[in-house]
Amino acid sequence: MKYENLAETELLQLIAADNGAAYEVLYNRYWQPLFLFAYKRLKNKDESKDAVQDVFINLWKRRNTLQLTASLRTYLFTAVRYELLRKIAQSKKTSGSEEMMLMPVEAATMDMLNEKELQHALTIAIDHLPAKMKEIYLLSRHQHKPVAIIAEELSLSEQTVKNQLSKALLRLRQHLKEATVIPVLFPCIFYFLNI
Repeated sequence: MKYENLAETELLQLIAADNGAAYEVLYNRYWQPLFLFAYKRLKNKDESKDAVQDVFINLWKRRNTLQLTASLRTYLFTAVRYELLRKIAQSKKTSGSEEMMLMPVEAATMDMLNEKELQHALTIAIDHLPAKMKEIYLLSRHQHKPVAIIAEELSLSEQTVKNQLSKALLRLRQHLKEATVIPVLFPCIFYFLNI
């Protein structure tokens, strides 16, 4: 059976049934992006590898009981964030350099604690878009359809679709900027908008 083309849900079902080949496919699919994500924050190859490895080991250990409320991708990146937090906290204790380590911990903690709130604010902002603009935004950002396809499906010019997308993104940014009380969250908005 070819596992490479299977969806995440199918792979997870196979992994829950102790299928090592499906686990290996999942590992190969996500290891590099998770490592790059970790390395960007830690700037240490060994610690970044360890963080990602720990997440995958934990995934295998919990394979029979794991129940995801979000996508596997979201789960894995969030798990790596927690692992990075743990490593930063350990490093802070052992190095004694509070000034250097306190800032990343606080920023990462704020990011993790408020992602759900930010996602909720984005959902509300999308719901407040005019109907056609909302439809175009969802087709582009949630269904990942190119501008040309959206234009064809909705019988609009490509320029109209581009204009509507630009306006939607401006409105969403503005809504989220107003809804976000904590300034440290604002950089995360671009992640949720998929720009």
